[in-house]
Amino acid sequence: MRTFVITGGTDGMGRGLGLHYLGRGDRVIAVGSSQAKGDLFLAAAAGIDAAERASFVRADLSTVGGMRELVDRMPDVIDVLVLAAQRFQNKRVETSDGLESSFALGYLSRYLLGHELFDRLEIAEAPLVLNIAAPGSPGKMRFDDLQQREGYSSMRAATQTARRNDLLGVSFPQVHPGARTRYVLFGPGFVATGMGDSMKQPVRAVYKGMTRLFAAPVAKAIAPMIELIDNPPVAALTVLNRGKPMPVTRPAFDPTNAERLHKTTAELVASISR
Repeated sequence: MRTFVITGGTDGMGRGLGLHYLGRGDRVIAVGSSQAKGDLFLAAAAGIDAAERASFVRADLSTVGGMRELVDRMPDVIDVLVLAAQRFQNKRVETSDGLESSFALGYLSRYLLGHELFDRLEIAEAPLVLNIAAPGSPGKMRFDDLQQREGYSSMRAATQTARRNDLLGVSFPQVHPGARTRYVLFGPGFVATGMGDSMKQPVRAVYKGMTRLFAAPVAKAIAPMIELIDNPPVAALTVLNRGKPMPVTRPAFDPTNAERLHKTTAELVASISR
């Protein structure tokens, strides 16, 4: 029996993966911010006779303190860490740490959880980190404005978060050379999830309409992720966009930028922790 930790585990693809592996006999810890959605996840687990293997942990992944509290509550051995938590923000919002919210939730939580749970992954039989992101997104990485204080837009926030996660994937094996843990950046494309629920009208209505017409259902979107989890890649880092391999030689995966972002992030976390 494997142990899965899934952030964003009560919604969309995270929830879909969690229920799939509960159905396969594994243990799943779903992490989310909503107790109501957590209760629904547990009820769904009970509905497939998996209540004893399902857990919900309510966590605030917008703050470094909340991230570290989650780390402290995790089991000693983790087979698969799925990073799927994200939230659409119509306007710039700062967390209590003074960080722009998409930076904190969409990137920093993935950075901190991946590195701080590394030792618990490394002792598993076939450890894997699955970062559900948008690899290869366009746009220049804005090192001069990581907190997006200038010219914030929801689209820019999304693309900058994607670029940071590209570099996080590259830096993970840099920080942990020779690790057994495999890191996967996976871009699922347009998927029918609840991401548009926080959008303002009329944008929300347009998004919902496009979702009905063009988005892939969750079951279809997670199928290639399941294949990856069940058959972990050999390479330390694997990048796939809609199931197709993406070369890490592209500028989005520049190793020098990856090292720079890792160093900057480590210094930021240290300053908040003091």
